[in-house]
Amino acid sequence: MRMRVGLCLLAGMWGAAAMGQQDTQMKQRDVEEMKKEAAPPAPLKAPATLEPAHSPNANAVYQALRQRTVNGPAFNVKDVTIRRDAGVFTLSNGTVYLYGEVNGQVTGAVFIGEGTLDVTPPSAMERKQLKNVMKTEVLAQKFSSAMFAFTDGTAEELKKAAGTTVAGSGPAVGLGKEMQELFRVDLKYDLEERLLEDVAREGSAKGSGEFFVAVLKNGTFSKRLIYTVDPHGAIGVAPEEVGLLTSGDGGYDVTLGFGSEAQRGRQSALSNRAFSVPQQTIDVTIEHGGKLTASAVTLVTAKDNGVQILPLNLFPTLRVSGVWGTGGEALDFIQEDKKDDADLAVLLKQPLAAGESIQLTTKYSGKDAVLDMGGGNFFLVARENWYPNMRGDFGNYAQYTMTFHTPKEIQVVATGDRVTDKEDGKQRLSVWQSMAPMPVAGFNLGNFKVDESERGKGTQVVSYANTALADNYNGLANSGLMVGGLSTTGMLKQATSEGEAAIQIYTDFFGSLPYDHVSLTQQTACNFGQSWPTLVYLPICYFWDDTIKHEIGLDNDPTYWKVVTAHEVAHQWWGQTVGFSSYRDQWMSEGFADFSASLFLMETRKDMKDYRDFWALLRKRLLEKNAQGMRPIDAGSVVMGARVDTSKTGGVYQDLIYGKGAFILHMLQMLYWNPKEGNAQFKLAMHDFVNTYRNKAATTEEFKAAMEKDMPASADLNKNHKLNWFFDAWVYGTEIPKYTVTSEFSKQGDDTIVHFQVTQSGVSDQFQMLVPVYIETEDKRGIFIGRATVFGSTTVEKTVNLGKLPFVPKRIVVNYNYDLLSD
Repeated sequence: MRMRVGLCLLAGMWGAAAMGQQDTQMKQRDVEEMKKEAAPPAPLKAPATLEPAHSPNANAVYQALRQRTVNGPAFNVKDVTIRRDAGVFTLSNGTVYLYGEVNGQVTGAVFIGEGTLDVTPPSAMERKQLKNVMKTEVLAQKFSSAMFAFTDGTAEELKKAAGTTVAGSGPAVGLGKEMQELFRVDLKYDLEERLLEDVAREGSAKGSGEFFVAVLKNGTFSKRLIYTVDPHGAIGVAPEEVGLLTSGDGGYDVTLGFGSEAQRGRQSALSNRAFSVPQQTIDVTIEHGGKLTASAVTLVTAKDNGVQILPLNLFPTLRVSGVWGTGGEALDFIQEDKKDDADLAVLLKQPLAAGESIQLTTKYSGKDAVLDMGGGNFFLVARENWYPNMRGDFGNYAQYTMTFHTPKEIQVVATGDRVTDKEDGKQRLSVWQSMAPMPVAGFNLGNFKVDESERGKGTQVVSYANTALADNYNGLANSGLMVGGLSTTGMLKQATSEGEAAIQIYTDFFGSLPYDHVSLTQQTACNFGQSWPTLVYLPICYFWDDTIKHEIGLDNDPTYWKVVTAHEVAHQWWGQTVGFSSYRDQWMSEGFADFSASLFLMETRKDMKDYRDFWALLRKRLLEKNAQGMRPIDAGSVVMGARVDTSKTGGVYQDLIYGKGAFILHMLQMLYWNPKEGNAQFKLAMHDFVNTYRNKAATTEEFKAAMEKDMPASADLNKNHKLNWFFDAWVYGTEIPKYTVTSEFSKQGDDTIVHFQVTQSGVSDQFQMLVPVYIETEDKRGIFIGRATVFGSTTVEKTVNLGKLPFVPKRIVVNYNYDLLSD
């Protein structure tokens, strides 16, 4: 490594044999872990005979919930308190109007009068988020109307507090309809389907569910608040169980999100999912024009007792014609209009016991999930839900078998291994099977030209680019502005080369992939890439040379084009081989991929300029204020995920989650580095992390534990073999230090003596850091001499005998390799 040469000038060749032995041990362990993985199961088969399909939304209880209204008893209340986890509702004075019963249960109420919602967030990061949005760290919000939906004991609590009976109210009915419109049209959330999950549960008593949602308004308050408690995952923050949404400019800010009191002790947020999907077999036909017709056979395994409603994720324009059970029995299913709350849900005839499985067969078709872009180019819009998939993030790993029927000139590149690829009459038949469990399945289509790396040398890279241009770029091609054409096939070899280099580097640092190949495919979108297991979607503009990028104004961020392939290939490790449990952990996927891209620059460039420019750019983006006056670094911690984007903070997500996430892993790398063994300890920790969570989802705390397992003694700041000091500061915190360094050199015989001071400022007393210290030479090289332990906003002063130096020192510096994020 070039960085190792620069940093290890004083260390000479120490540790080379030890590092070689450690690398061999890591590779042997990776191979052993890979051998433990079972062969893929046989594809699922649909029943030979299927009953006539049921119509969508035909279930009688669901229809009753869909049509319910505020026509139940009404009564006055005074000083009523309803406590739902951290939320305390006080109905000071007013009238409650109940909904009519459905299946013997009251599932909603409207309150008109004077009330207050009090919420004390359970963590500092949630208090900060509340202050960002609502300008307060503890909520005490008055409301003049509240609309409730529930399956818990709320109805009984209200009835017990009932005062004088009153007549029904037109305004209350209107508020009920307003709530219905809010969920169906604005939030695209099928509230009645969620109520049905509890109301239809066999053997359940009235009010025995745990779902609760409240929509609050105030005539003098411009915002609308939505507070949810749901053991299956609250709206906007699932799988966490408690959430608060606040209406903002053109949408809703996710203001609060946290686990319920019962959830906070769990190791993984995935534990509240009621079922898993371990296997899928999908047969799909894609026509000219992009129409998709498919049959999916899905194995579902219950994790809880009594599972009877299966919420699934399917692209809204893909309309289901029928769902059947294991024996071909027709099942009820829910799928509302594609413009509204269109999520798919399946209703089983009998509830499943924990550990019990059922096989679903779903037939569906539609347009707009795949777009025919012309010239043999297609664009898959429904990347993660072109088949009935689990809702939520990529925590469910499944085995996939997929059969594609396409026009015979159109090639399919999909996740997994190609089993069959042949012409079948006027169609092309292509079969793909996953060799390891995957969090998502996908494909790309096109009339491709192919380039591939040599087989038998690790993970093979196969690159695909379309031979003709998509129609939406014809105007650009004919504009006369281009120097040369817009062909993409000329960059195939560069894509292959960059992909192969990235895989070699990442395999060394992180361990082996569970895949024997990775496909790099051109997509028609210009401004983003994406990565699924074994399948990368690269932007079409990546395949154009620098002259063309300059002509169309794409050279304002040249770093992006240098690392887009490396970043997306890195997701084969981060997001695919190792998944993330929830939005709280997605920083590890995006941040780790950006960090990996920096390794690619470090290892593939003749000098360190591109590497340093990369880190300088990430730092600049983190510290710059946006149009809302917010620096991304100040918006929130990385475990807030996409929630950091609000109407008050602006679009800070990418700079914070990608940039700071990358810095976190980079700082850990530099903490684990030492002059004798270089990155050996860091690589050991990363190999262990990948092997432990291969084909599984990991949480932030699980990553922390993995790093602690292999942490060097030099990083054990508090002598407890814990990295709490680091994670509290950088992962869960938002503070950023500033450093000032002064130094003075003197001679003592042939030895060089340095006296220096390192001042850390702008942080609290609890902030702790090991600050890497370097000598900068007259020719701008940085020589590592050690780490200074600094607590809070203080100054550390040291005098060090450097011995006889073979160079002329200029000054003492910190952060020479951007190894410490600072202001």
